[in-house]
Formats: sequence, C-alpha cells, structure tokens
Amino acid sequence: MEVVGKSNAHIVLDSCLHESSIYFSNHEKLIKCNPYCSNVKYLMDLDIFQWVFQVDDPRNHPITAVFFVRQQEESFTLDDVDDTYSKKFVAKVKNREHFNGKGKRIRWHPVHDHPEFEAPSPHTFVGKASSEICLLHHKDDRTSVYFDTDISLDFDLTFPLNLMPEGILRFMTEAVMSQIMQQATESMLCQVKSDICCSAAEVAISSGGK
Repeated sequence: MEVVGKSNAHIVLDSCLHESSIYFSNHEKLIKCNPYCSNVKYLMDLDIFQWVFQVDDPRNHPITAVFFVRQQEESFTLDDVDDTYSKKFVAKVKNREHFNGKGKRIRWHPVHDHPEFEAPSPHTFVGKASSEICLLHHKDDRTSVYFDTDISLDFDLTFPLNLMPEGILRFMTEAVMSQIMQQATESMLCQVKSDICCSAAEVAISSGGK
C-alpha cells in the first residue's frame, strides 16, 4: 500500500539571501537536522544523495526508509517565473512589498533508477521524496524560506492490518505520516535558525562586535 505524506513550513532568517542559500545548498548538513535521519551520504559518481530515515509503521513498529534524491538549484525573481509550481508559489506570497524580488530555488527530485544498496534492517522500504525550497530576499537583508515536501512509501500490509479497508487505512496512515513530517520539518528549520543565529554571533565576536 503506497501512502503519501506532505509538509510545508515558512520561516524568516536573520541572514541575507546569499548566506541563507549557502546553508540550504549544503544538502548533507541540512538533512542531518531532521530528527528522523540516521544517515545521509553523497554518491559522487551518480550525483545523487541517499537518505536513511528511522520511522514507525502504522502499528508503531520501527522501520527504515531509504530515499535517493538529486538536488537542483536556480535563481529566480518574483516577476519572472514560467513553470506551474513557481506561479503557484508566487501567488501565495503575501506582503510582496517587503521583498526585493530576488530568490533562490532548491529542488530535490526523486531518483527512480537508484543503485543497489545493503538494507540496514529487515524492515527496509525505498521511498520517493521531492522538495521545493524557495528563499526570498527581504529589503532589510533577511530571508524568507518556504519549505514544501512530499514523501511516498510503499508499505507491506501484515495481519491484522491487511484485514482493514485499504482506503481507511491509507487515510489514517497518511494523516499520521504528514503529522510526523510536519514536526520534522519544523524541527529542521528551528535548527537552521539556531545555526544561523550562532554563526552571526560568532562573526560579531570575531569582528569585535562591529
């Protein structure tokens, strides 16, 4: 049974677009902020990343979820977008007078033809993950970050779960999965905000507080 979870979040960072983009472009560092991530590595020869997450199935049994994604980055402006996602994103941005129009978009695409790997545990599933991270530059040199993620996992149903109507079970599982993802996303962004605040404080100290 394939289930889909979704999460979205928005934060404002006290760092400019350039500094914020450097942090969010560091894929391994960012994913390690996720409380459910046990391992992430870059497969250089394939130019893809492998994530290993430890999560719970619908019966609270521990399972391992593995994802393969490819990262893509591009700059954009609020007044110059042409794809469907960007147009929807621009439409939901409020208080546009606070932005100077410049932005950075970081996308994580699922890799379907993934390499063979050694399963970390007997209950290991390969999932698909896609994310859109949009960073917008504020006129006061802060950065707004919009983080949208979709994840799908194909679970093997065991007794007695396989006796339940699949539609009801999928609805319940997707609700729980989305809740877990939302909490993980918010936790990630809180860690990012903390890291950037600490970095800014270190710069201030090293420069004599100027």
